[in-house]
Amino acid sequence: MRIQMKVLGAAAGRVIVGTFIFAAGFLLLAEARAQQPTPVTLRVDIFFNGSHVPLLFGIVDGIYKKHGLAVTALPGRGSATTIQTVANGSDDFGFADGGTLVKLSAQGVRAKQIVGMIELNPMMVVTMPDSHLKSPKSLNGKTGGFSPGSSPEQLFPAFAKKTGIDVKTIKQVQVDIPTRDNLFLARKTDFSFGYLTAQLPILEEKCSCTLNVFRYSDYGITAVSNGIIVSDKLASEKPQIVRAFAQATVEAIAAAVADPSRAVDAFFAYAKDTQLSRNVVARQWAEEIKLLHTAATRSKPYGITDARDWQQTIDLLVQYADVPKGVVTPAMVATDEFLANR
Repeated sequence: MRIQMKVLGAAAGRVIVGTFIFAAGFLLLAEARAQQPTPVTLRVDIFFNGSHVPLLFGIVDGIYKKHGLAVTALPGRGSATTIQTVANGSDDFGFADGGTLVKLSAQGVRAKQIVGMIELNPMMVVTMPDSHLKSPKSLNGKTGGFSPGSSPEQLFPAFAKKTGIDVKTIKQVQVDIPTRDNLFLARKTDFSFGYLTAQLPILEEKCSCTLNVFRYSDYGITAVSNGIIVSDKLASEKPQIVRAFAQATVEAIAAAVADPSRAVDAFFAYAKDTQLSRNVVARQWAEEIKLLHTAATRSKPYGITDARDWQQTIDLLVQYADVPKGVVTPAMVATDEFLANR
């Protein structure tokens, strides 16, 4: 009898020890899973370029991971498509144009910019250095490539009004953006359009020249451009994830400004298939650094936008881009609530 009890006691002890080990292992596994970063997607506006340097730097350098996020960045097919995939939940976050967001908001899309990045208007008109077209007014009677739906072309009437250009004298060649750029480089048009943060470094590398640049912002044309977009639905349902993404992005911007060379290294570590040269990417990011603030946000931390800038953007689009008056407000398209230092 005593022998049988000893056997039973030993068996019970093994069960208790086994149960303890199983429970401890389960707790460790649960804790490990709890510490795993949350996977999210980031859809940018077009192909990876220097505008996206801080975002890819944040991924490669572990900034997003430190904030509990495993971010996968993906190329896009234009700001409109990116905003729509974010709004419908196909992507969690987007890097897209503020003016396009205003236009889509007027059509019922519900998303907001939560981190401003290209806050100062990046739109431009360019001419060849030897063309003698040294001022906006000298474009009167000249020929330009115009891409339907492209923001600089849509707001060209506002630029013309500010600079004394007679739009009726301008000869417009309607083409897509790549053809527009190629016609300009082949000198088959007198001037072209684009963004300081995208086309300018590419065009100057291709022509091996320094173009004459007329910046929309120099003539008082306010248009908030690219930043981080999130759907109202995700912001409402998972605010902790949205807050983590917003604050990690601001940290990544600051780090990329402080060490642009290392940030560009990170760009190429992530965007391995890019066709852009290092010089172009570095210049694109250098141009974006100049546009991270407007006069209204210059004294504020990175990422914060100003309602007055948004209102001027909305007013501009009401006048020149067929946005219905009174339908869109700054609060509908932007918020700083997820940033740490508001």
